[in-house]
Amino acid sequence: MISGDPPEDLSERQLKVYPGEQSLPLTNDGVDAFRAASRDGDHKDRLIGEGLLLTGLKPGTFAHMTEEWLEREDGRLFVRVPGDRVECVVSPGRRGRTASGGGYPCKHCEQRRDGYWTLNGTLQPRRVPVPEAEFADFMEAYFAAHDRVCTPGTVNHRLQEIGARAGFEKTVSGSNLRMTFGKMLAEKGFDAEIVRRVMGFRDTNQGKEMAQRYFVLSEEHGNPPYYCGEETDSGDRCRRTVFFPSDVCYRHE
Repeated sequence: MISGDPPEDLSERQLKVYPGEQSLPLTNDGVDAFRAASRDGDHKDRLIGEGLLLTGLKPGTFAHMTEEWLEREDGRLFVRVPGDRVECVVSPGRRGRTASGGGYPCKHCEQRRDGYWTLNGTLQPRRVPVPEAEFADFMEAYFAAHDRVCTPGTVNHRLQEIGARAGFEKTVSGSNLRMTFGKMLAEKGFDAEIVRRVMGFRDTNQGKEMAQRYFVLSEEHGNPPYYCGEETDSGDRCRRTVFFPSDVCYRHE
């Protein structure tokens, strides 16, 4: 349920940006199985499984998300990844206990970042859209009741458990889910520049090359983009791209 070898008709240039096996996206059946397995777990399984799949964030980034990262605009939910250093409090500490007002730094932040978390080598800050209204509501409800996700190690462990529950023969990684989200953006007809910014690549030749991988994968799967389709004031059908065939764009919600 993870995409396999590259198709034979890819050009040499496309092969250069084709991701390795550990980063390949899920197939459509794989996405359905993974989402079902995420919902079969507890609320944190759903947050992590569907959250990584529907935002394309790396596990380490997702682990440090807080309610302050969420913002609404025109009824749509966005995750705003901060550019500044923020104090890491994702670890509950010994025996699951938390300090008053927050937890403790995760092992990585404590050892390498003086107890703070920040993005390295990616576009910051940036906003990532949450494409499904139902999951957006769930995410807001989770952070209204909980002040943190969990440590990066726990995120990766839960991903492995969700993948095993879904019947995957290979371990599902954050890279697989991130590649799936990027491919989804490309398949739905979003401009390459938008894909680059949402995925967090800098405006460099390397950043543009990294974003090109999603379009290569989109060409392999051949799925057409979805359009809103609602009637406009002029009587024409709206051609704004949406994430899923049953969706309408934000102006027609």
